[in-house]
Amino acid sequence: MTTREAFEAWDRKVFALPDRYYTPLYQGDFPSIDVKARWRTWQAATAAALERAAGVCDELAEDYLAKYLASQATRQQTNLDYLDGASDAAEICTAEIRALKDADTC
Repeated sequence: MTTREAFEAWDRKVFALPDRYYTPLYQGDFPSIDVKARWRTWQAATAAALERAAGVCDELAEDYLAKYLASQATRQQTNLDYLDGASDAAEICTAEIRALKDADTC
C-alpha cells in the first residue's frame, strides 16, 4: 500500500466522503481543497516520521562505529566483526528509510 492509498483509506474512514472527492485531477491533485490540505499534512507528517526513524539508525551507526574503532584502537578483538557489521547495517537502514521518504509513494 502506498502512502497515498493509506491516506485515502484513513480519510475515507474518518470523513466518509464520496468517491468524487478522491478522483485525481490535474497532476494527481485532489479536487477538494480540504482533502488536498489533509493530504499535504499527511505527507509532511510521514516525511518527518521517516526522518526521525532514519535519525535513530544514524545514531546506532555512529555508536557501533565508535565502539568498533575503540575496540580496534585498543587491539581488542572481541566482537569486532559484529560491531563493524552492526554499524554497516544501521547505515543501510538509514539509507533505506530515507529512500522511502524520497520515493513517489510518499
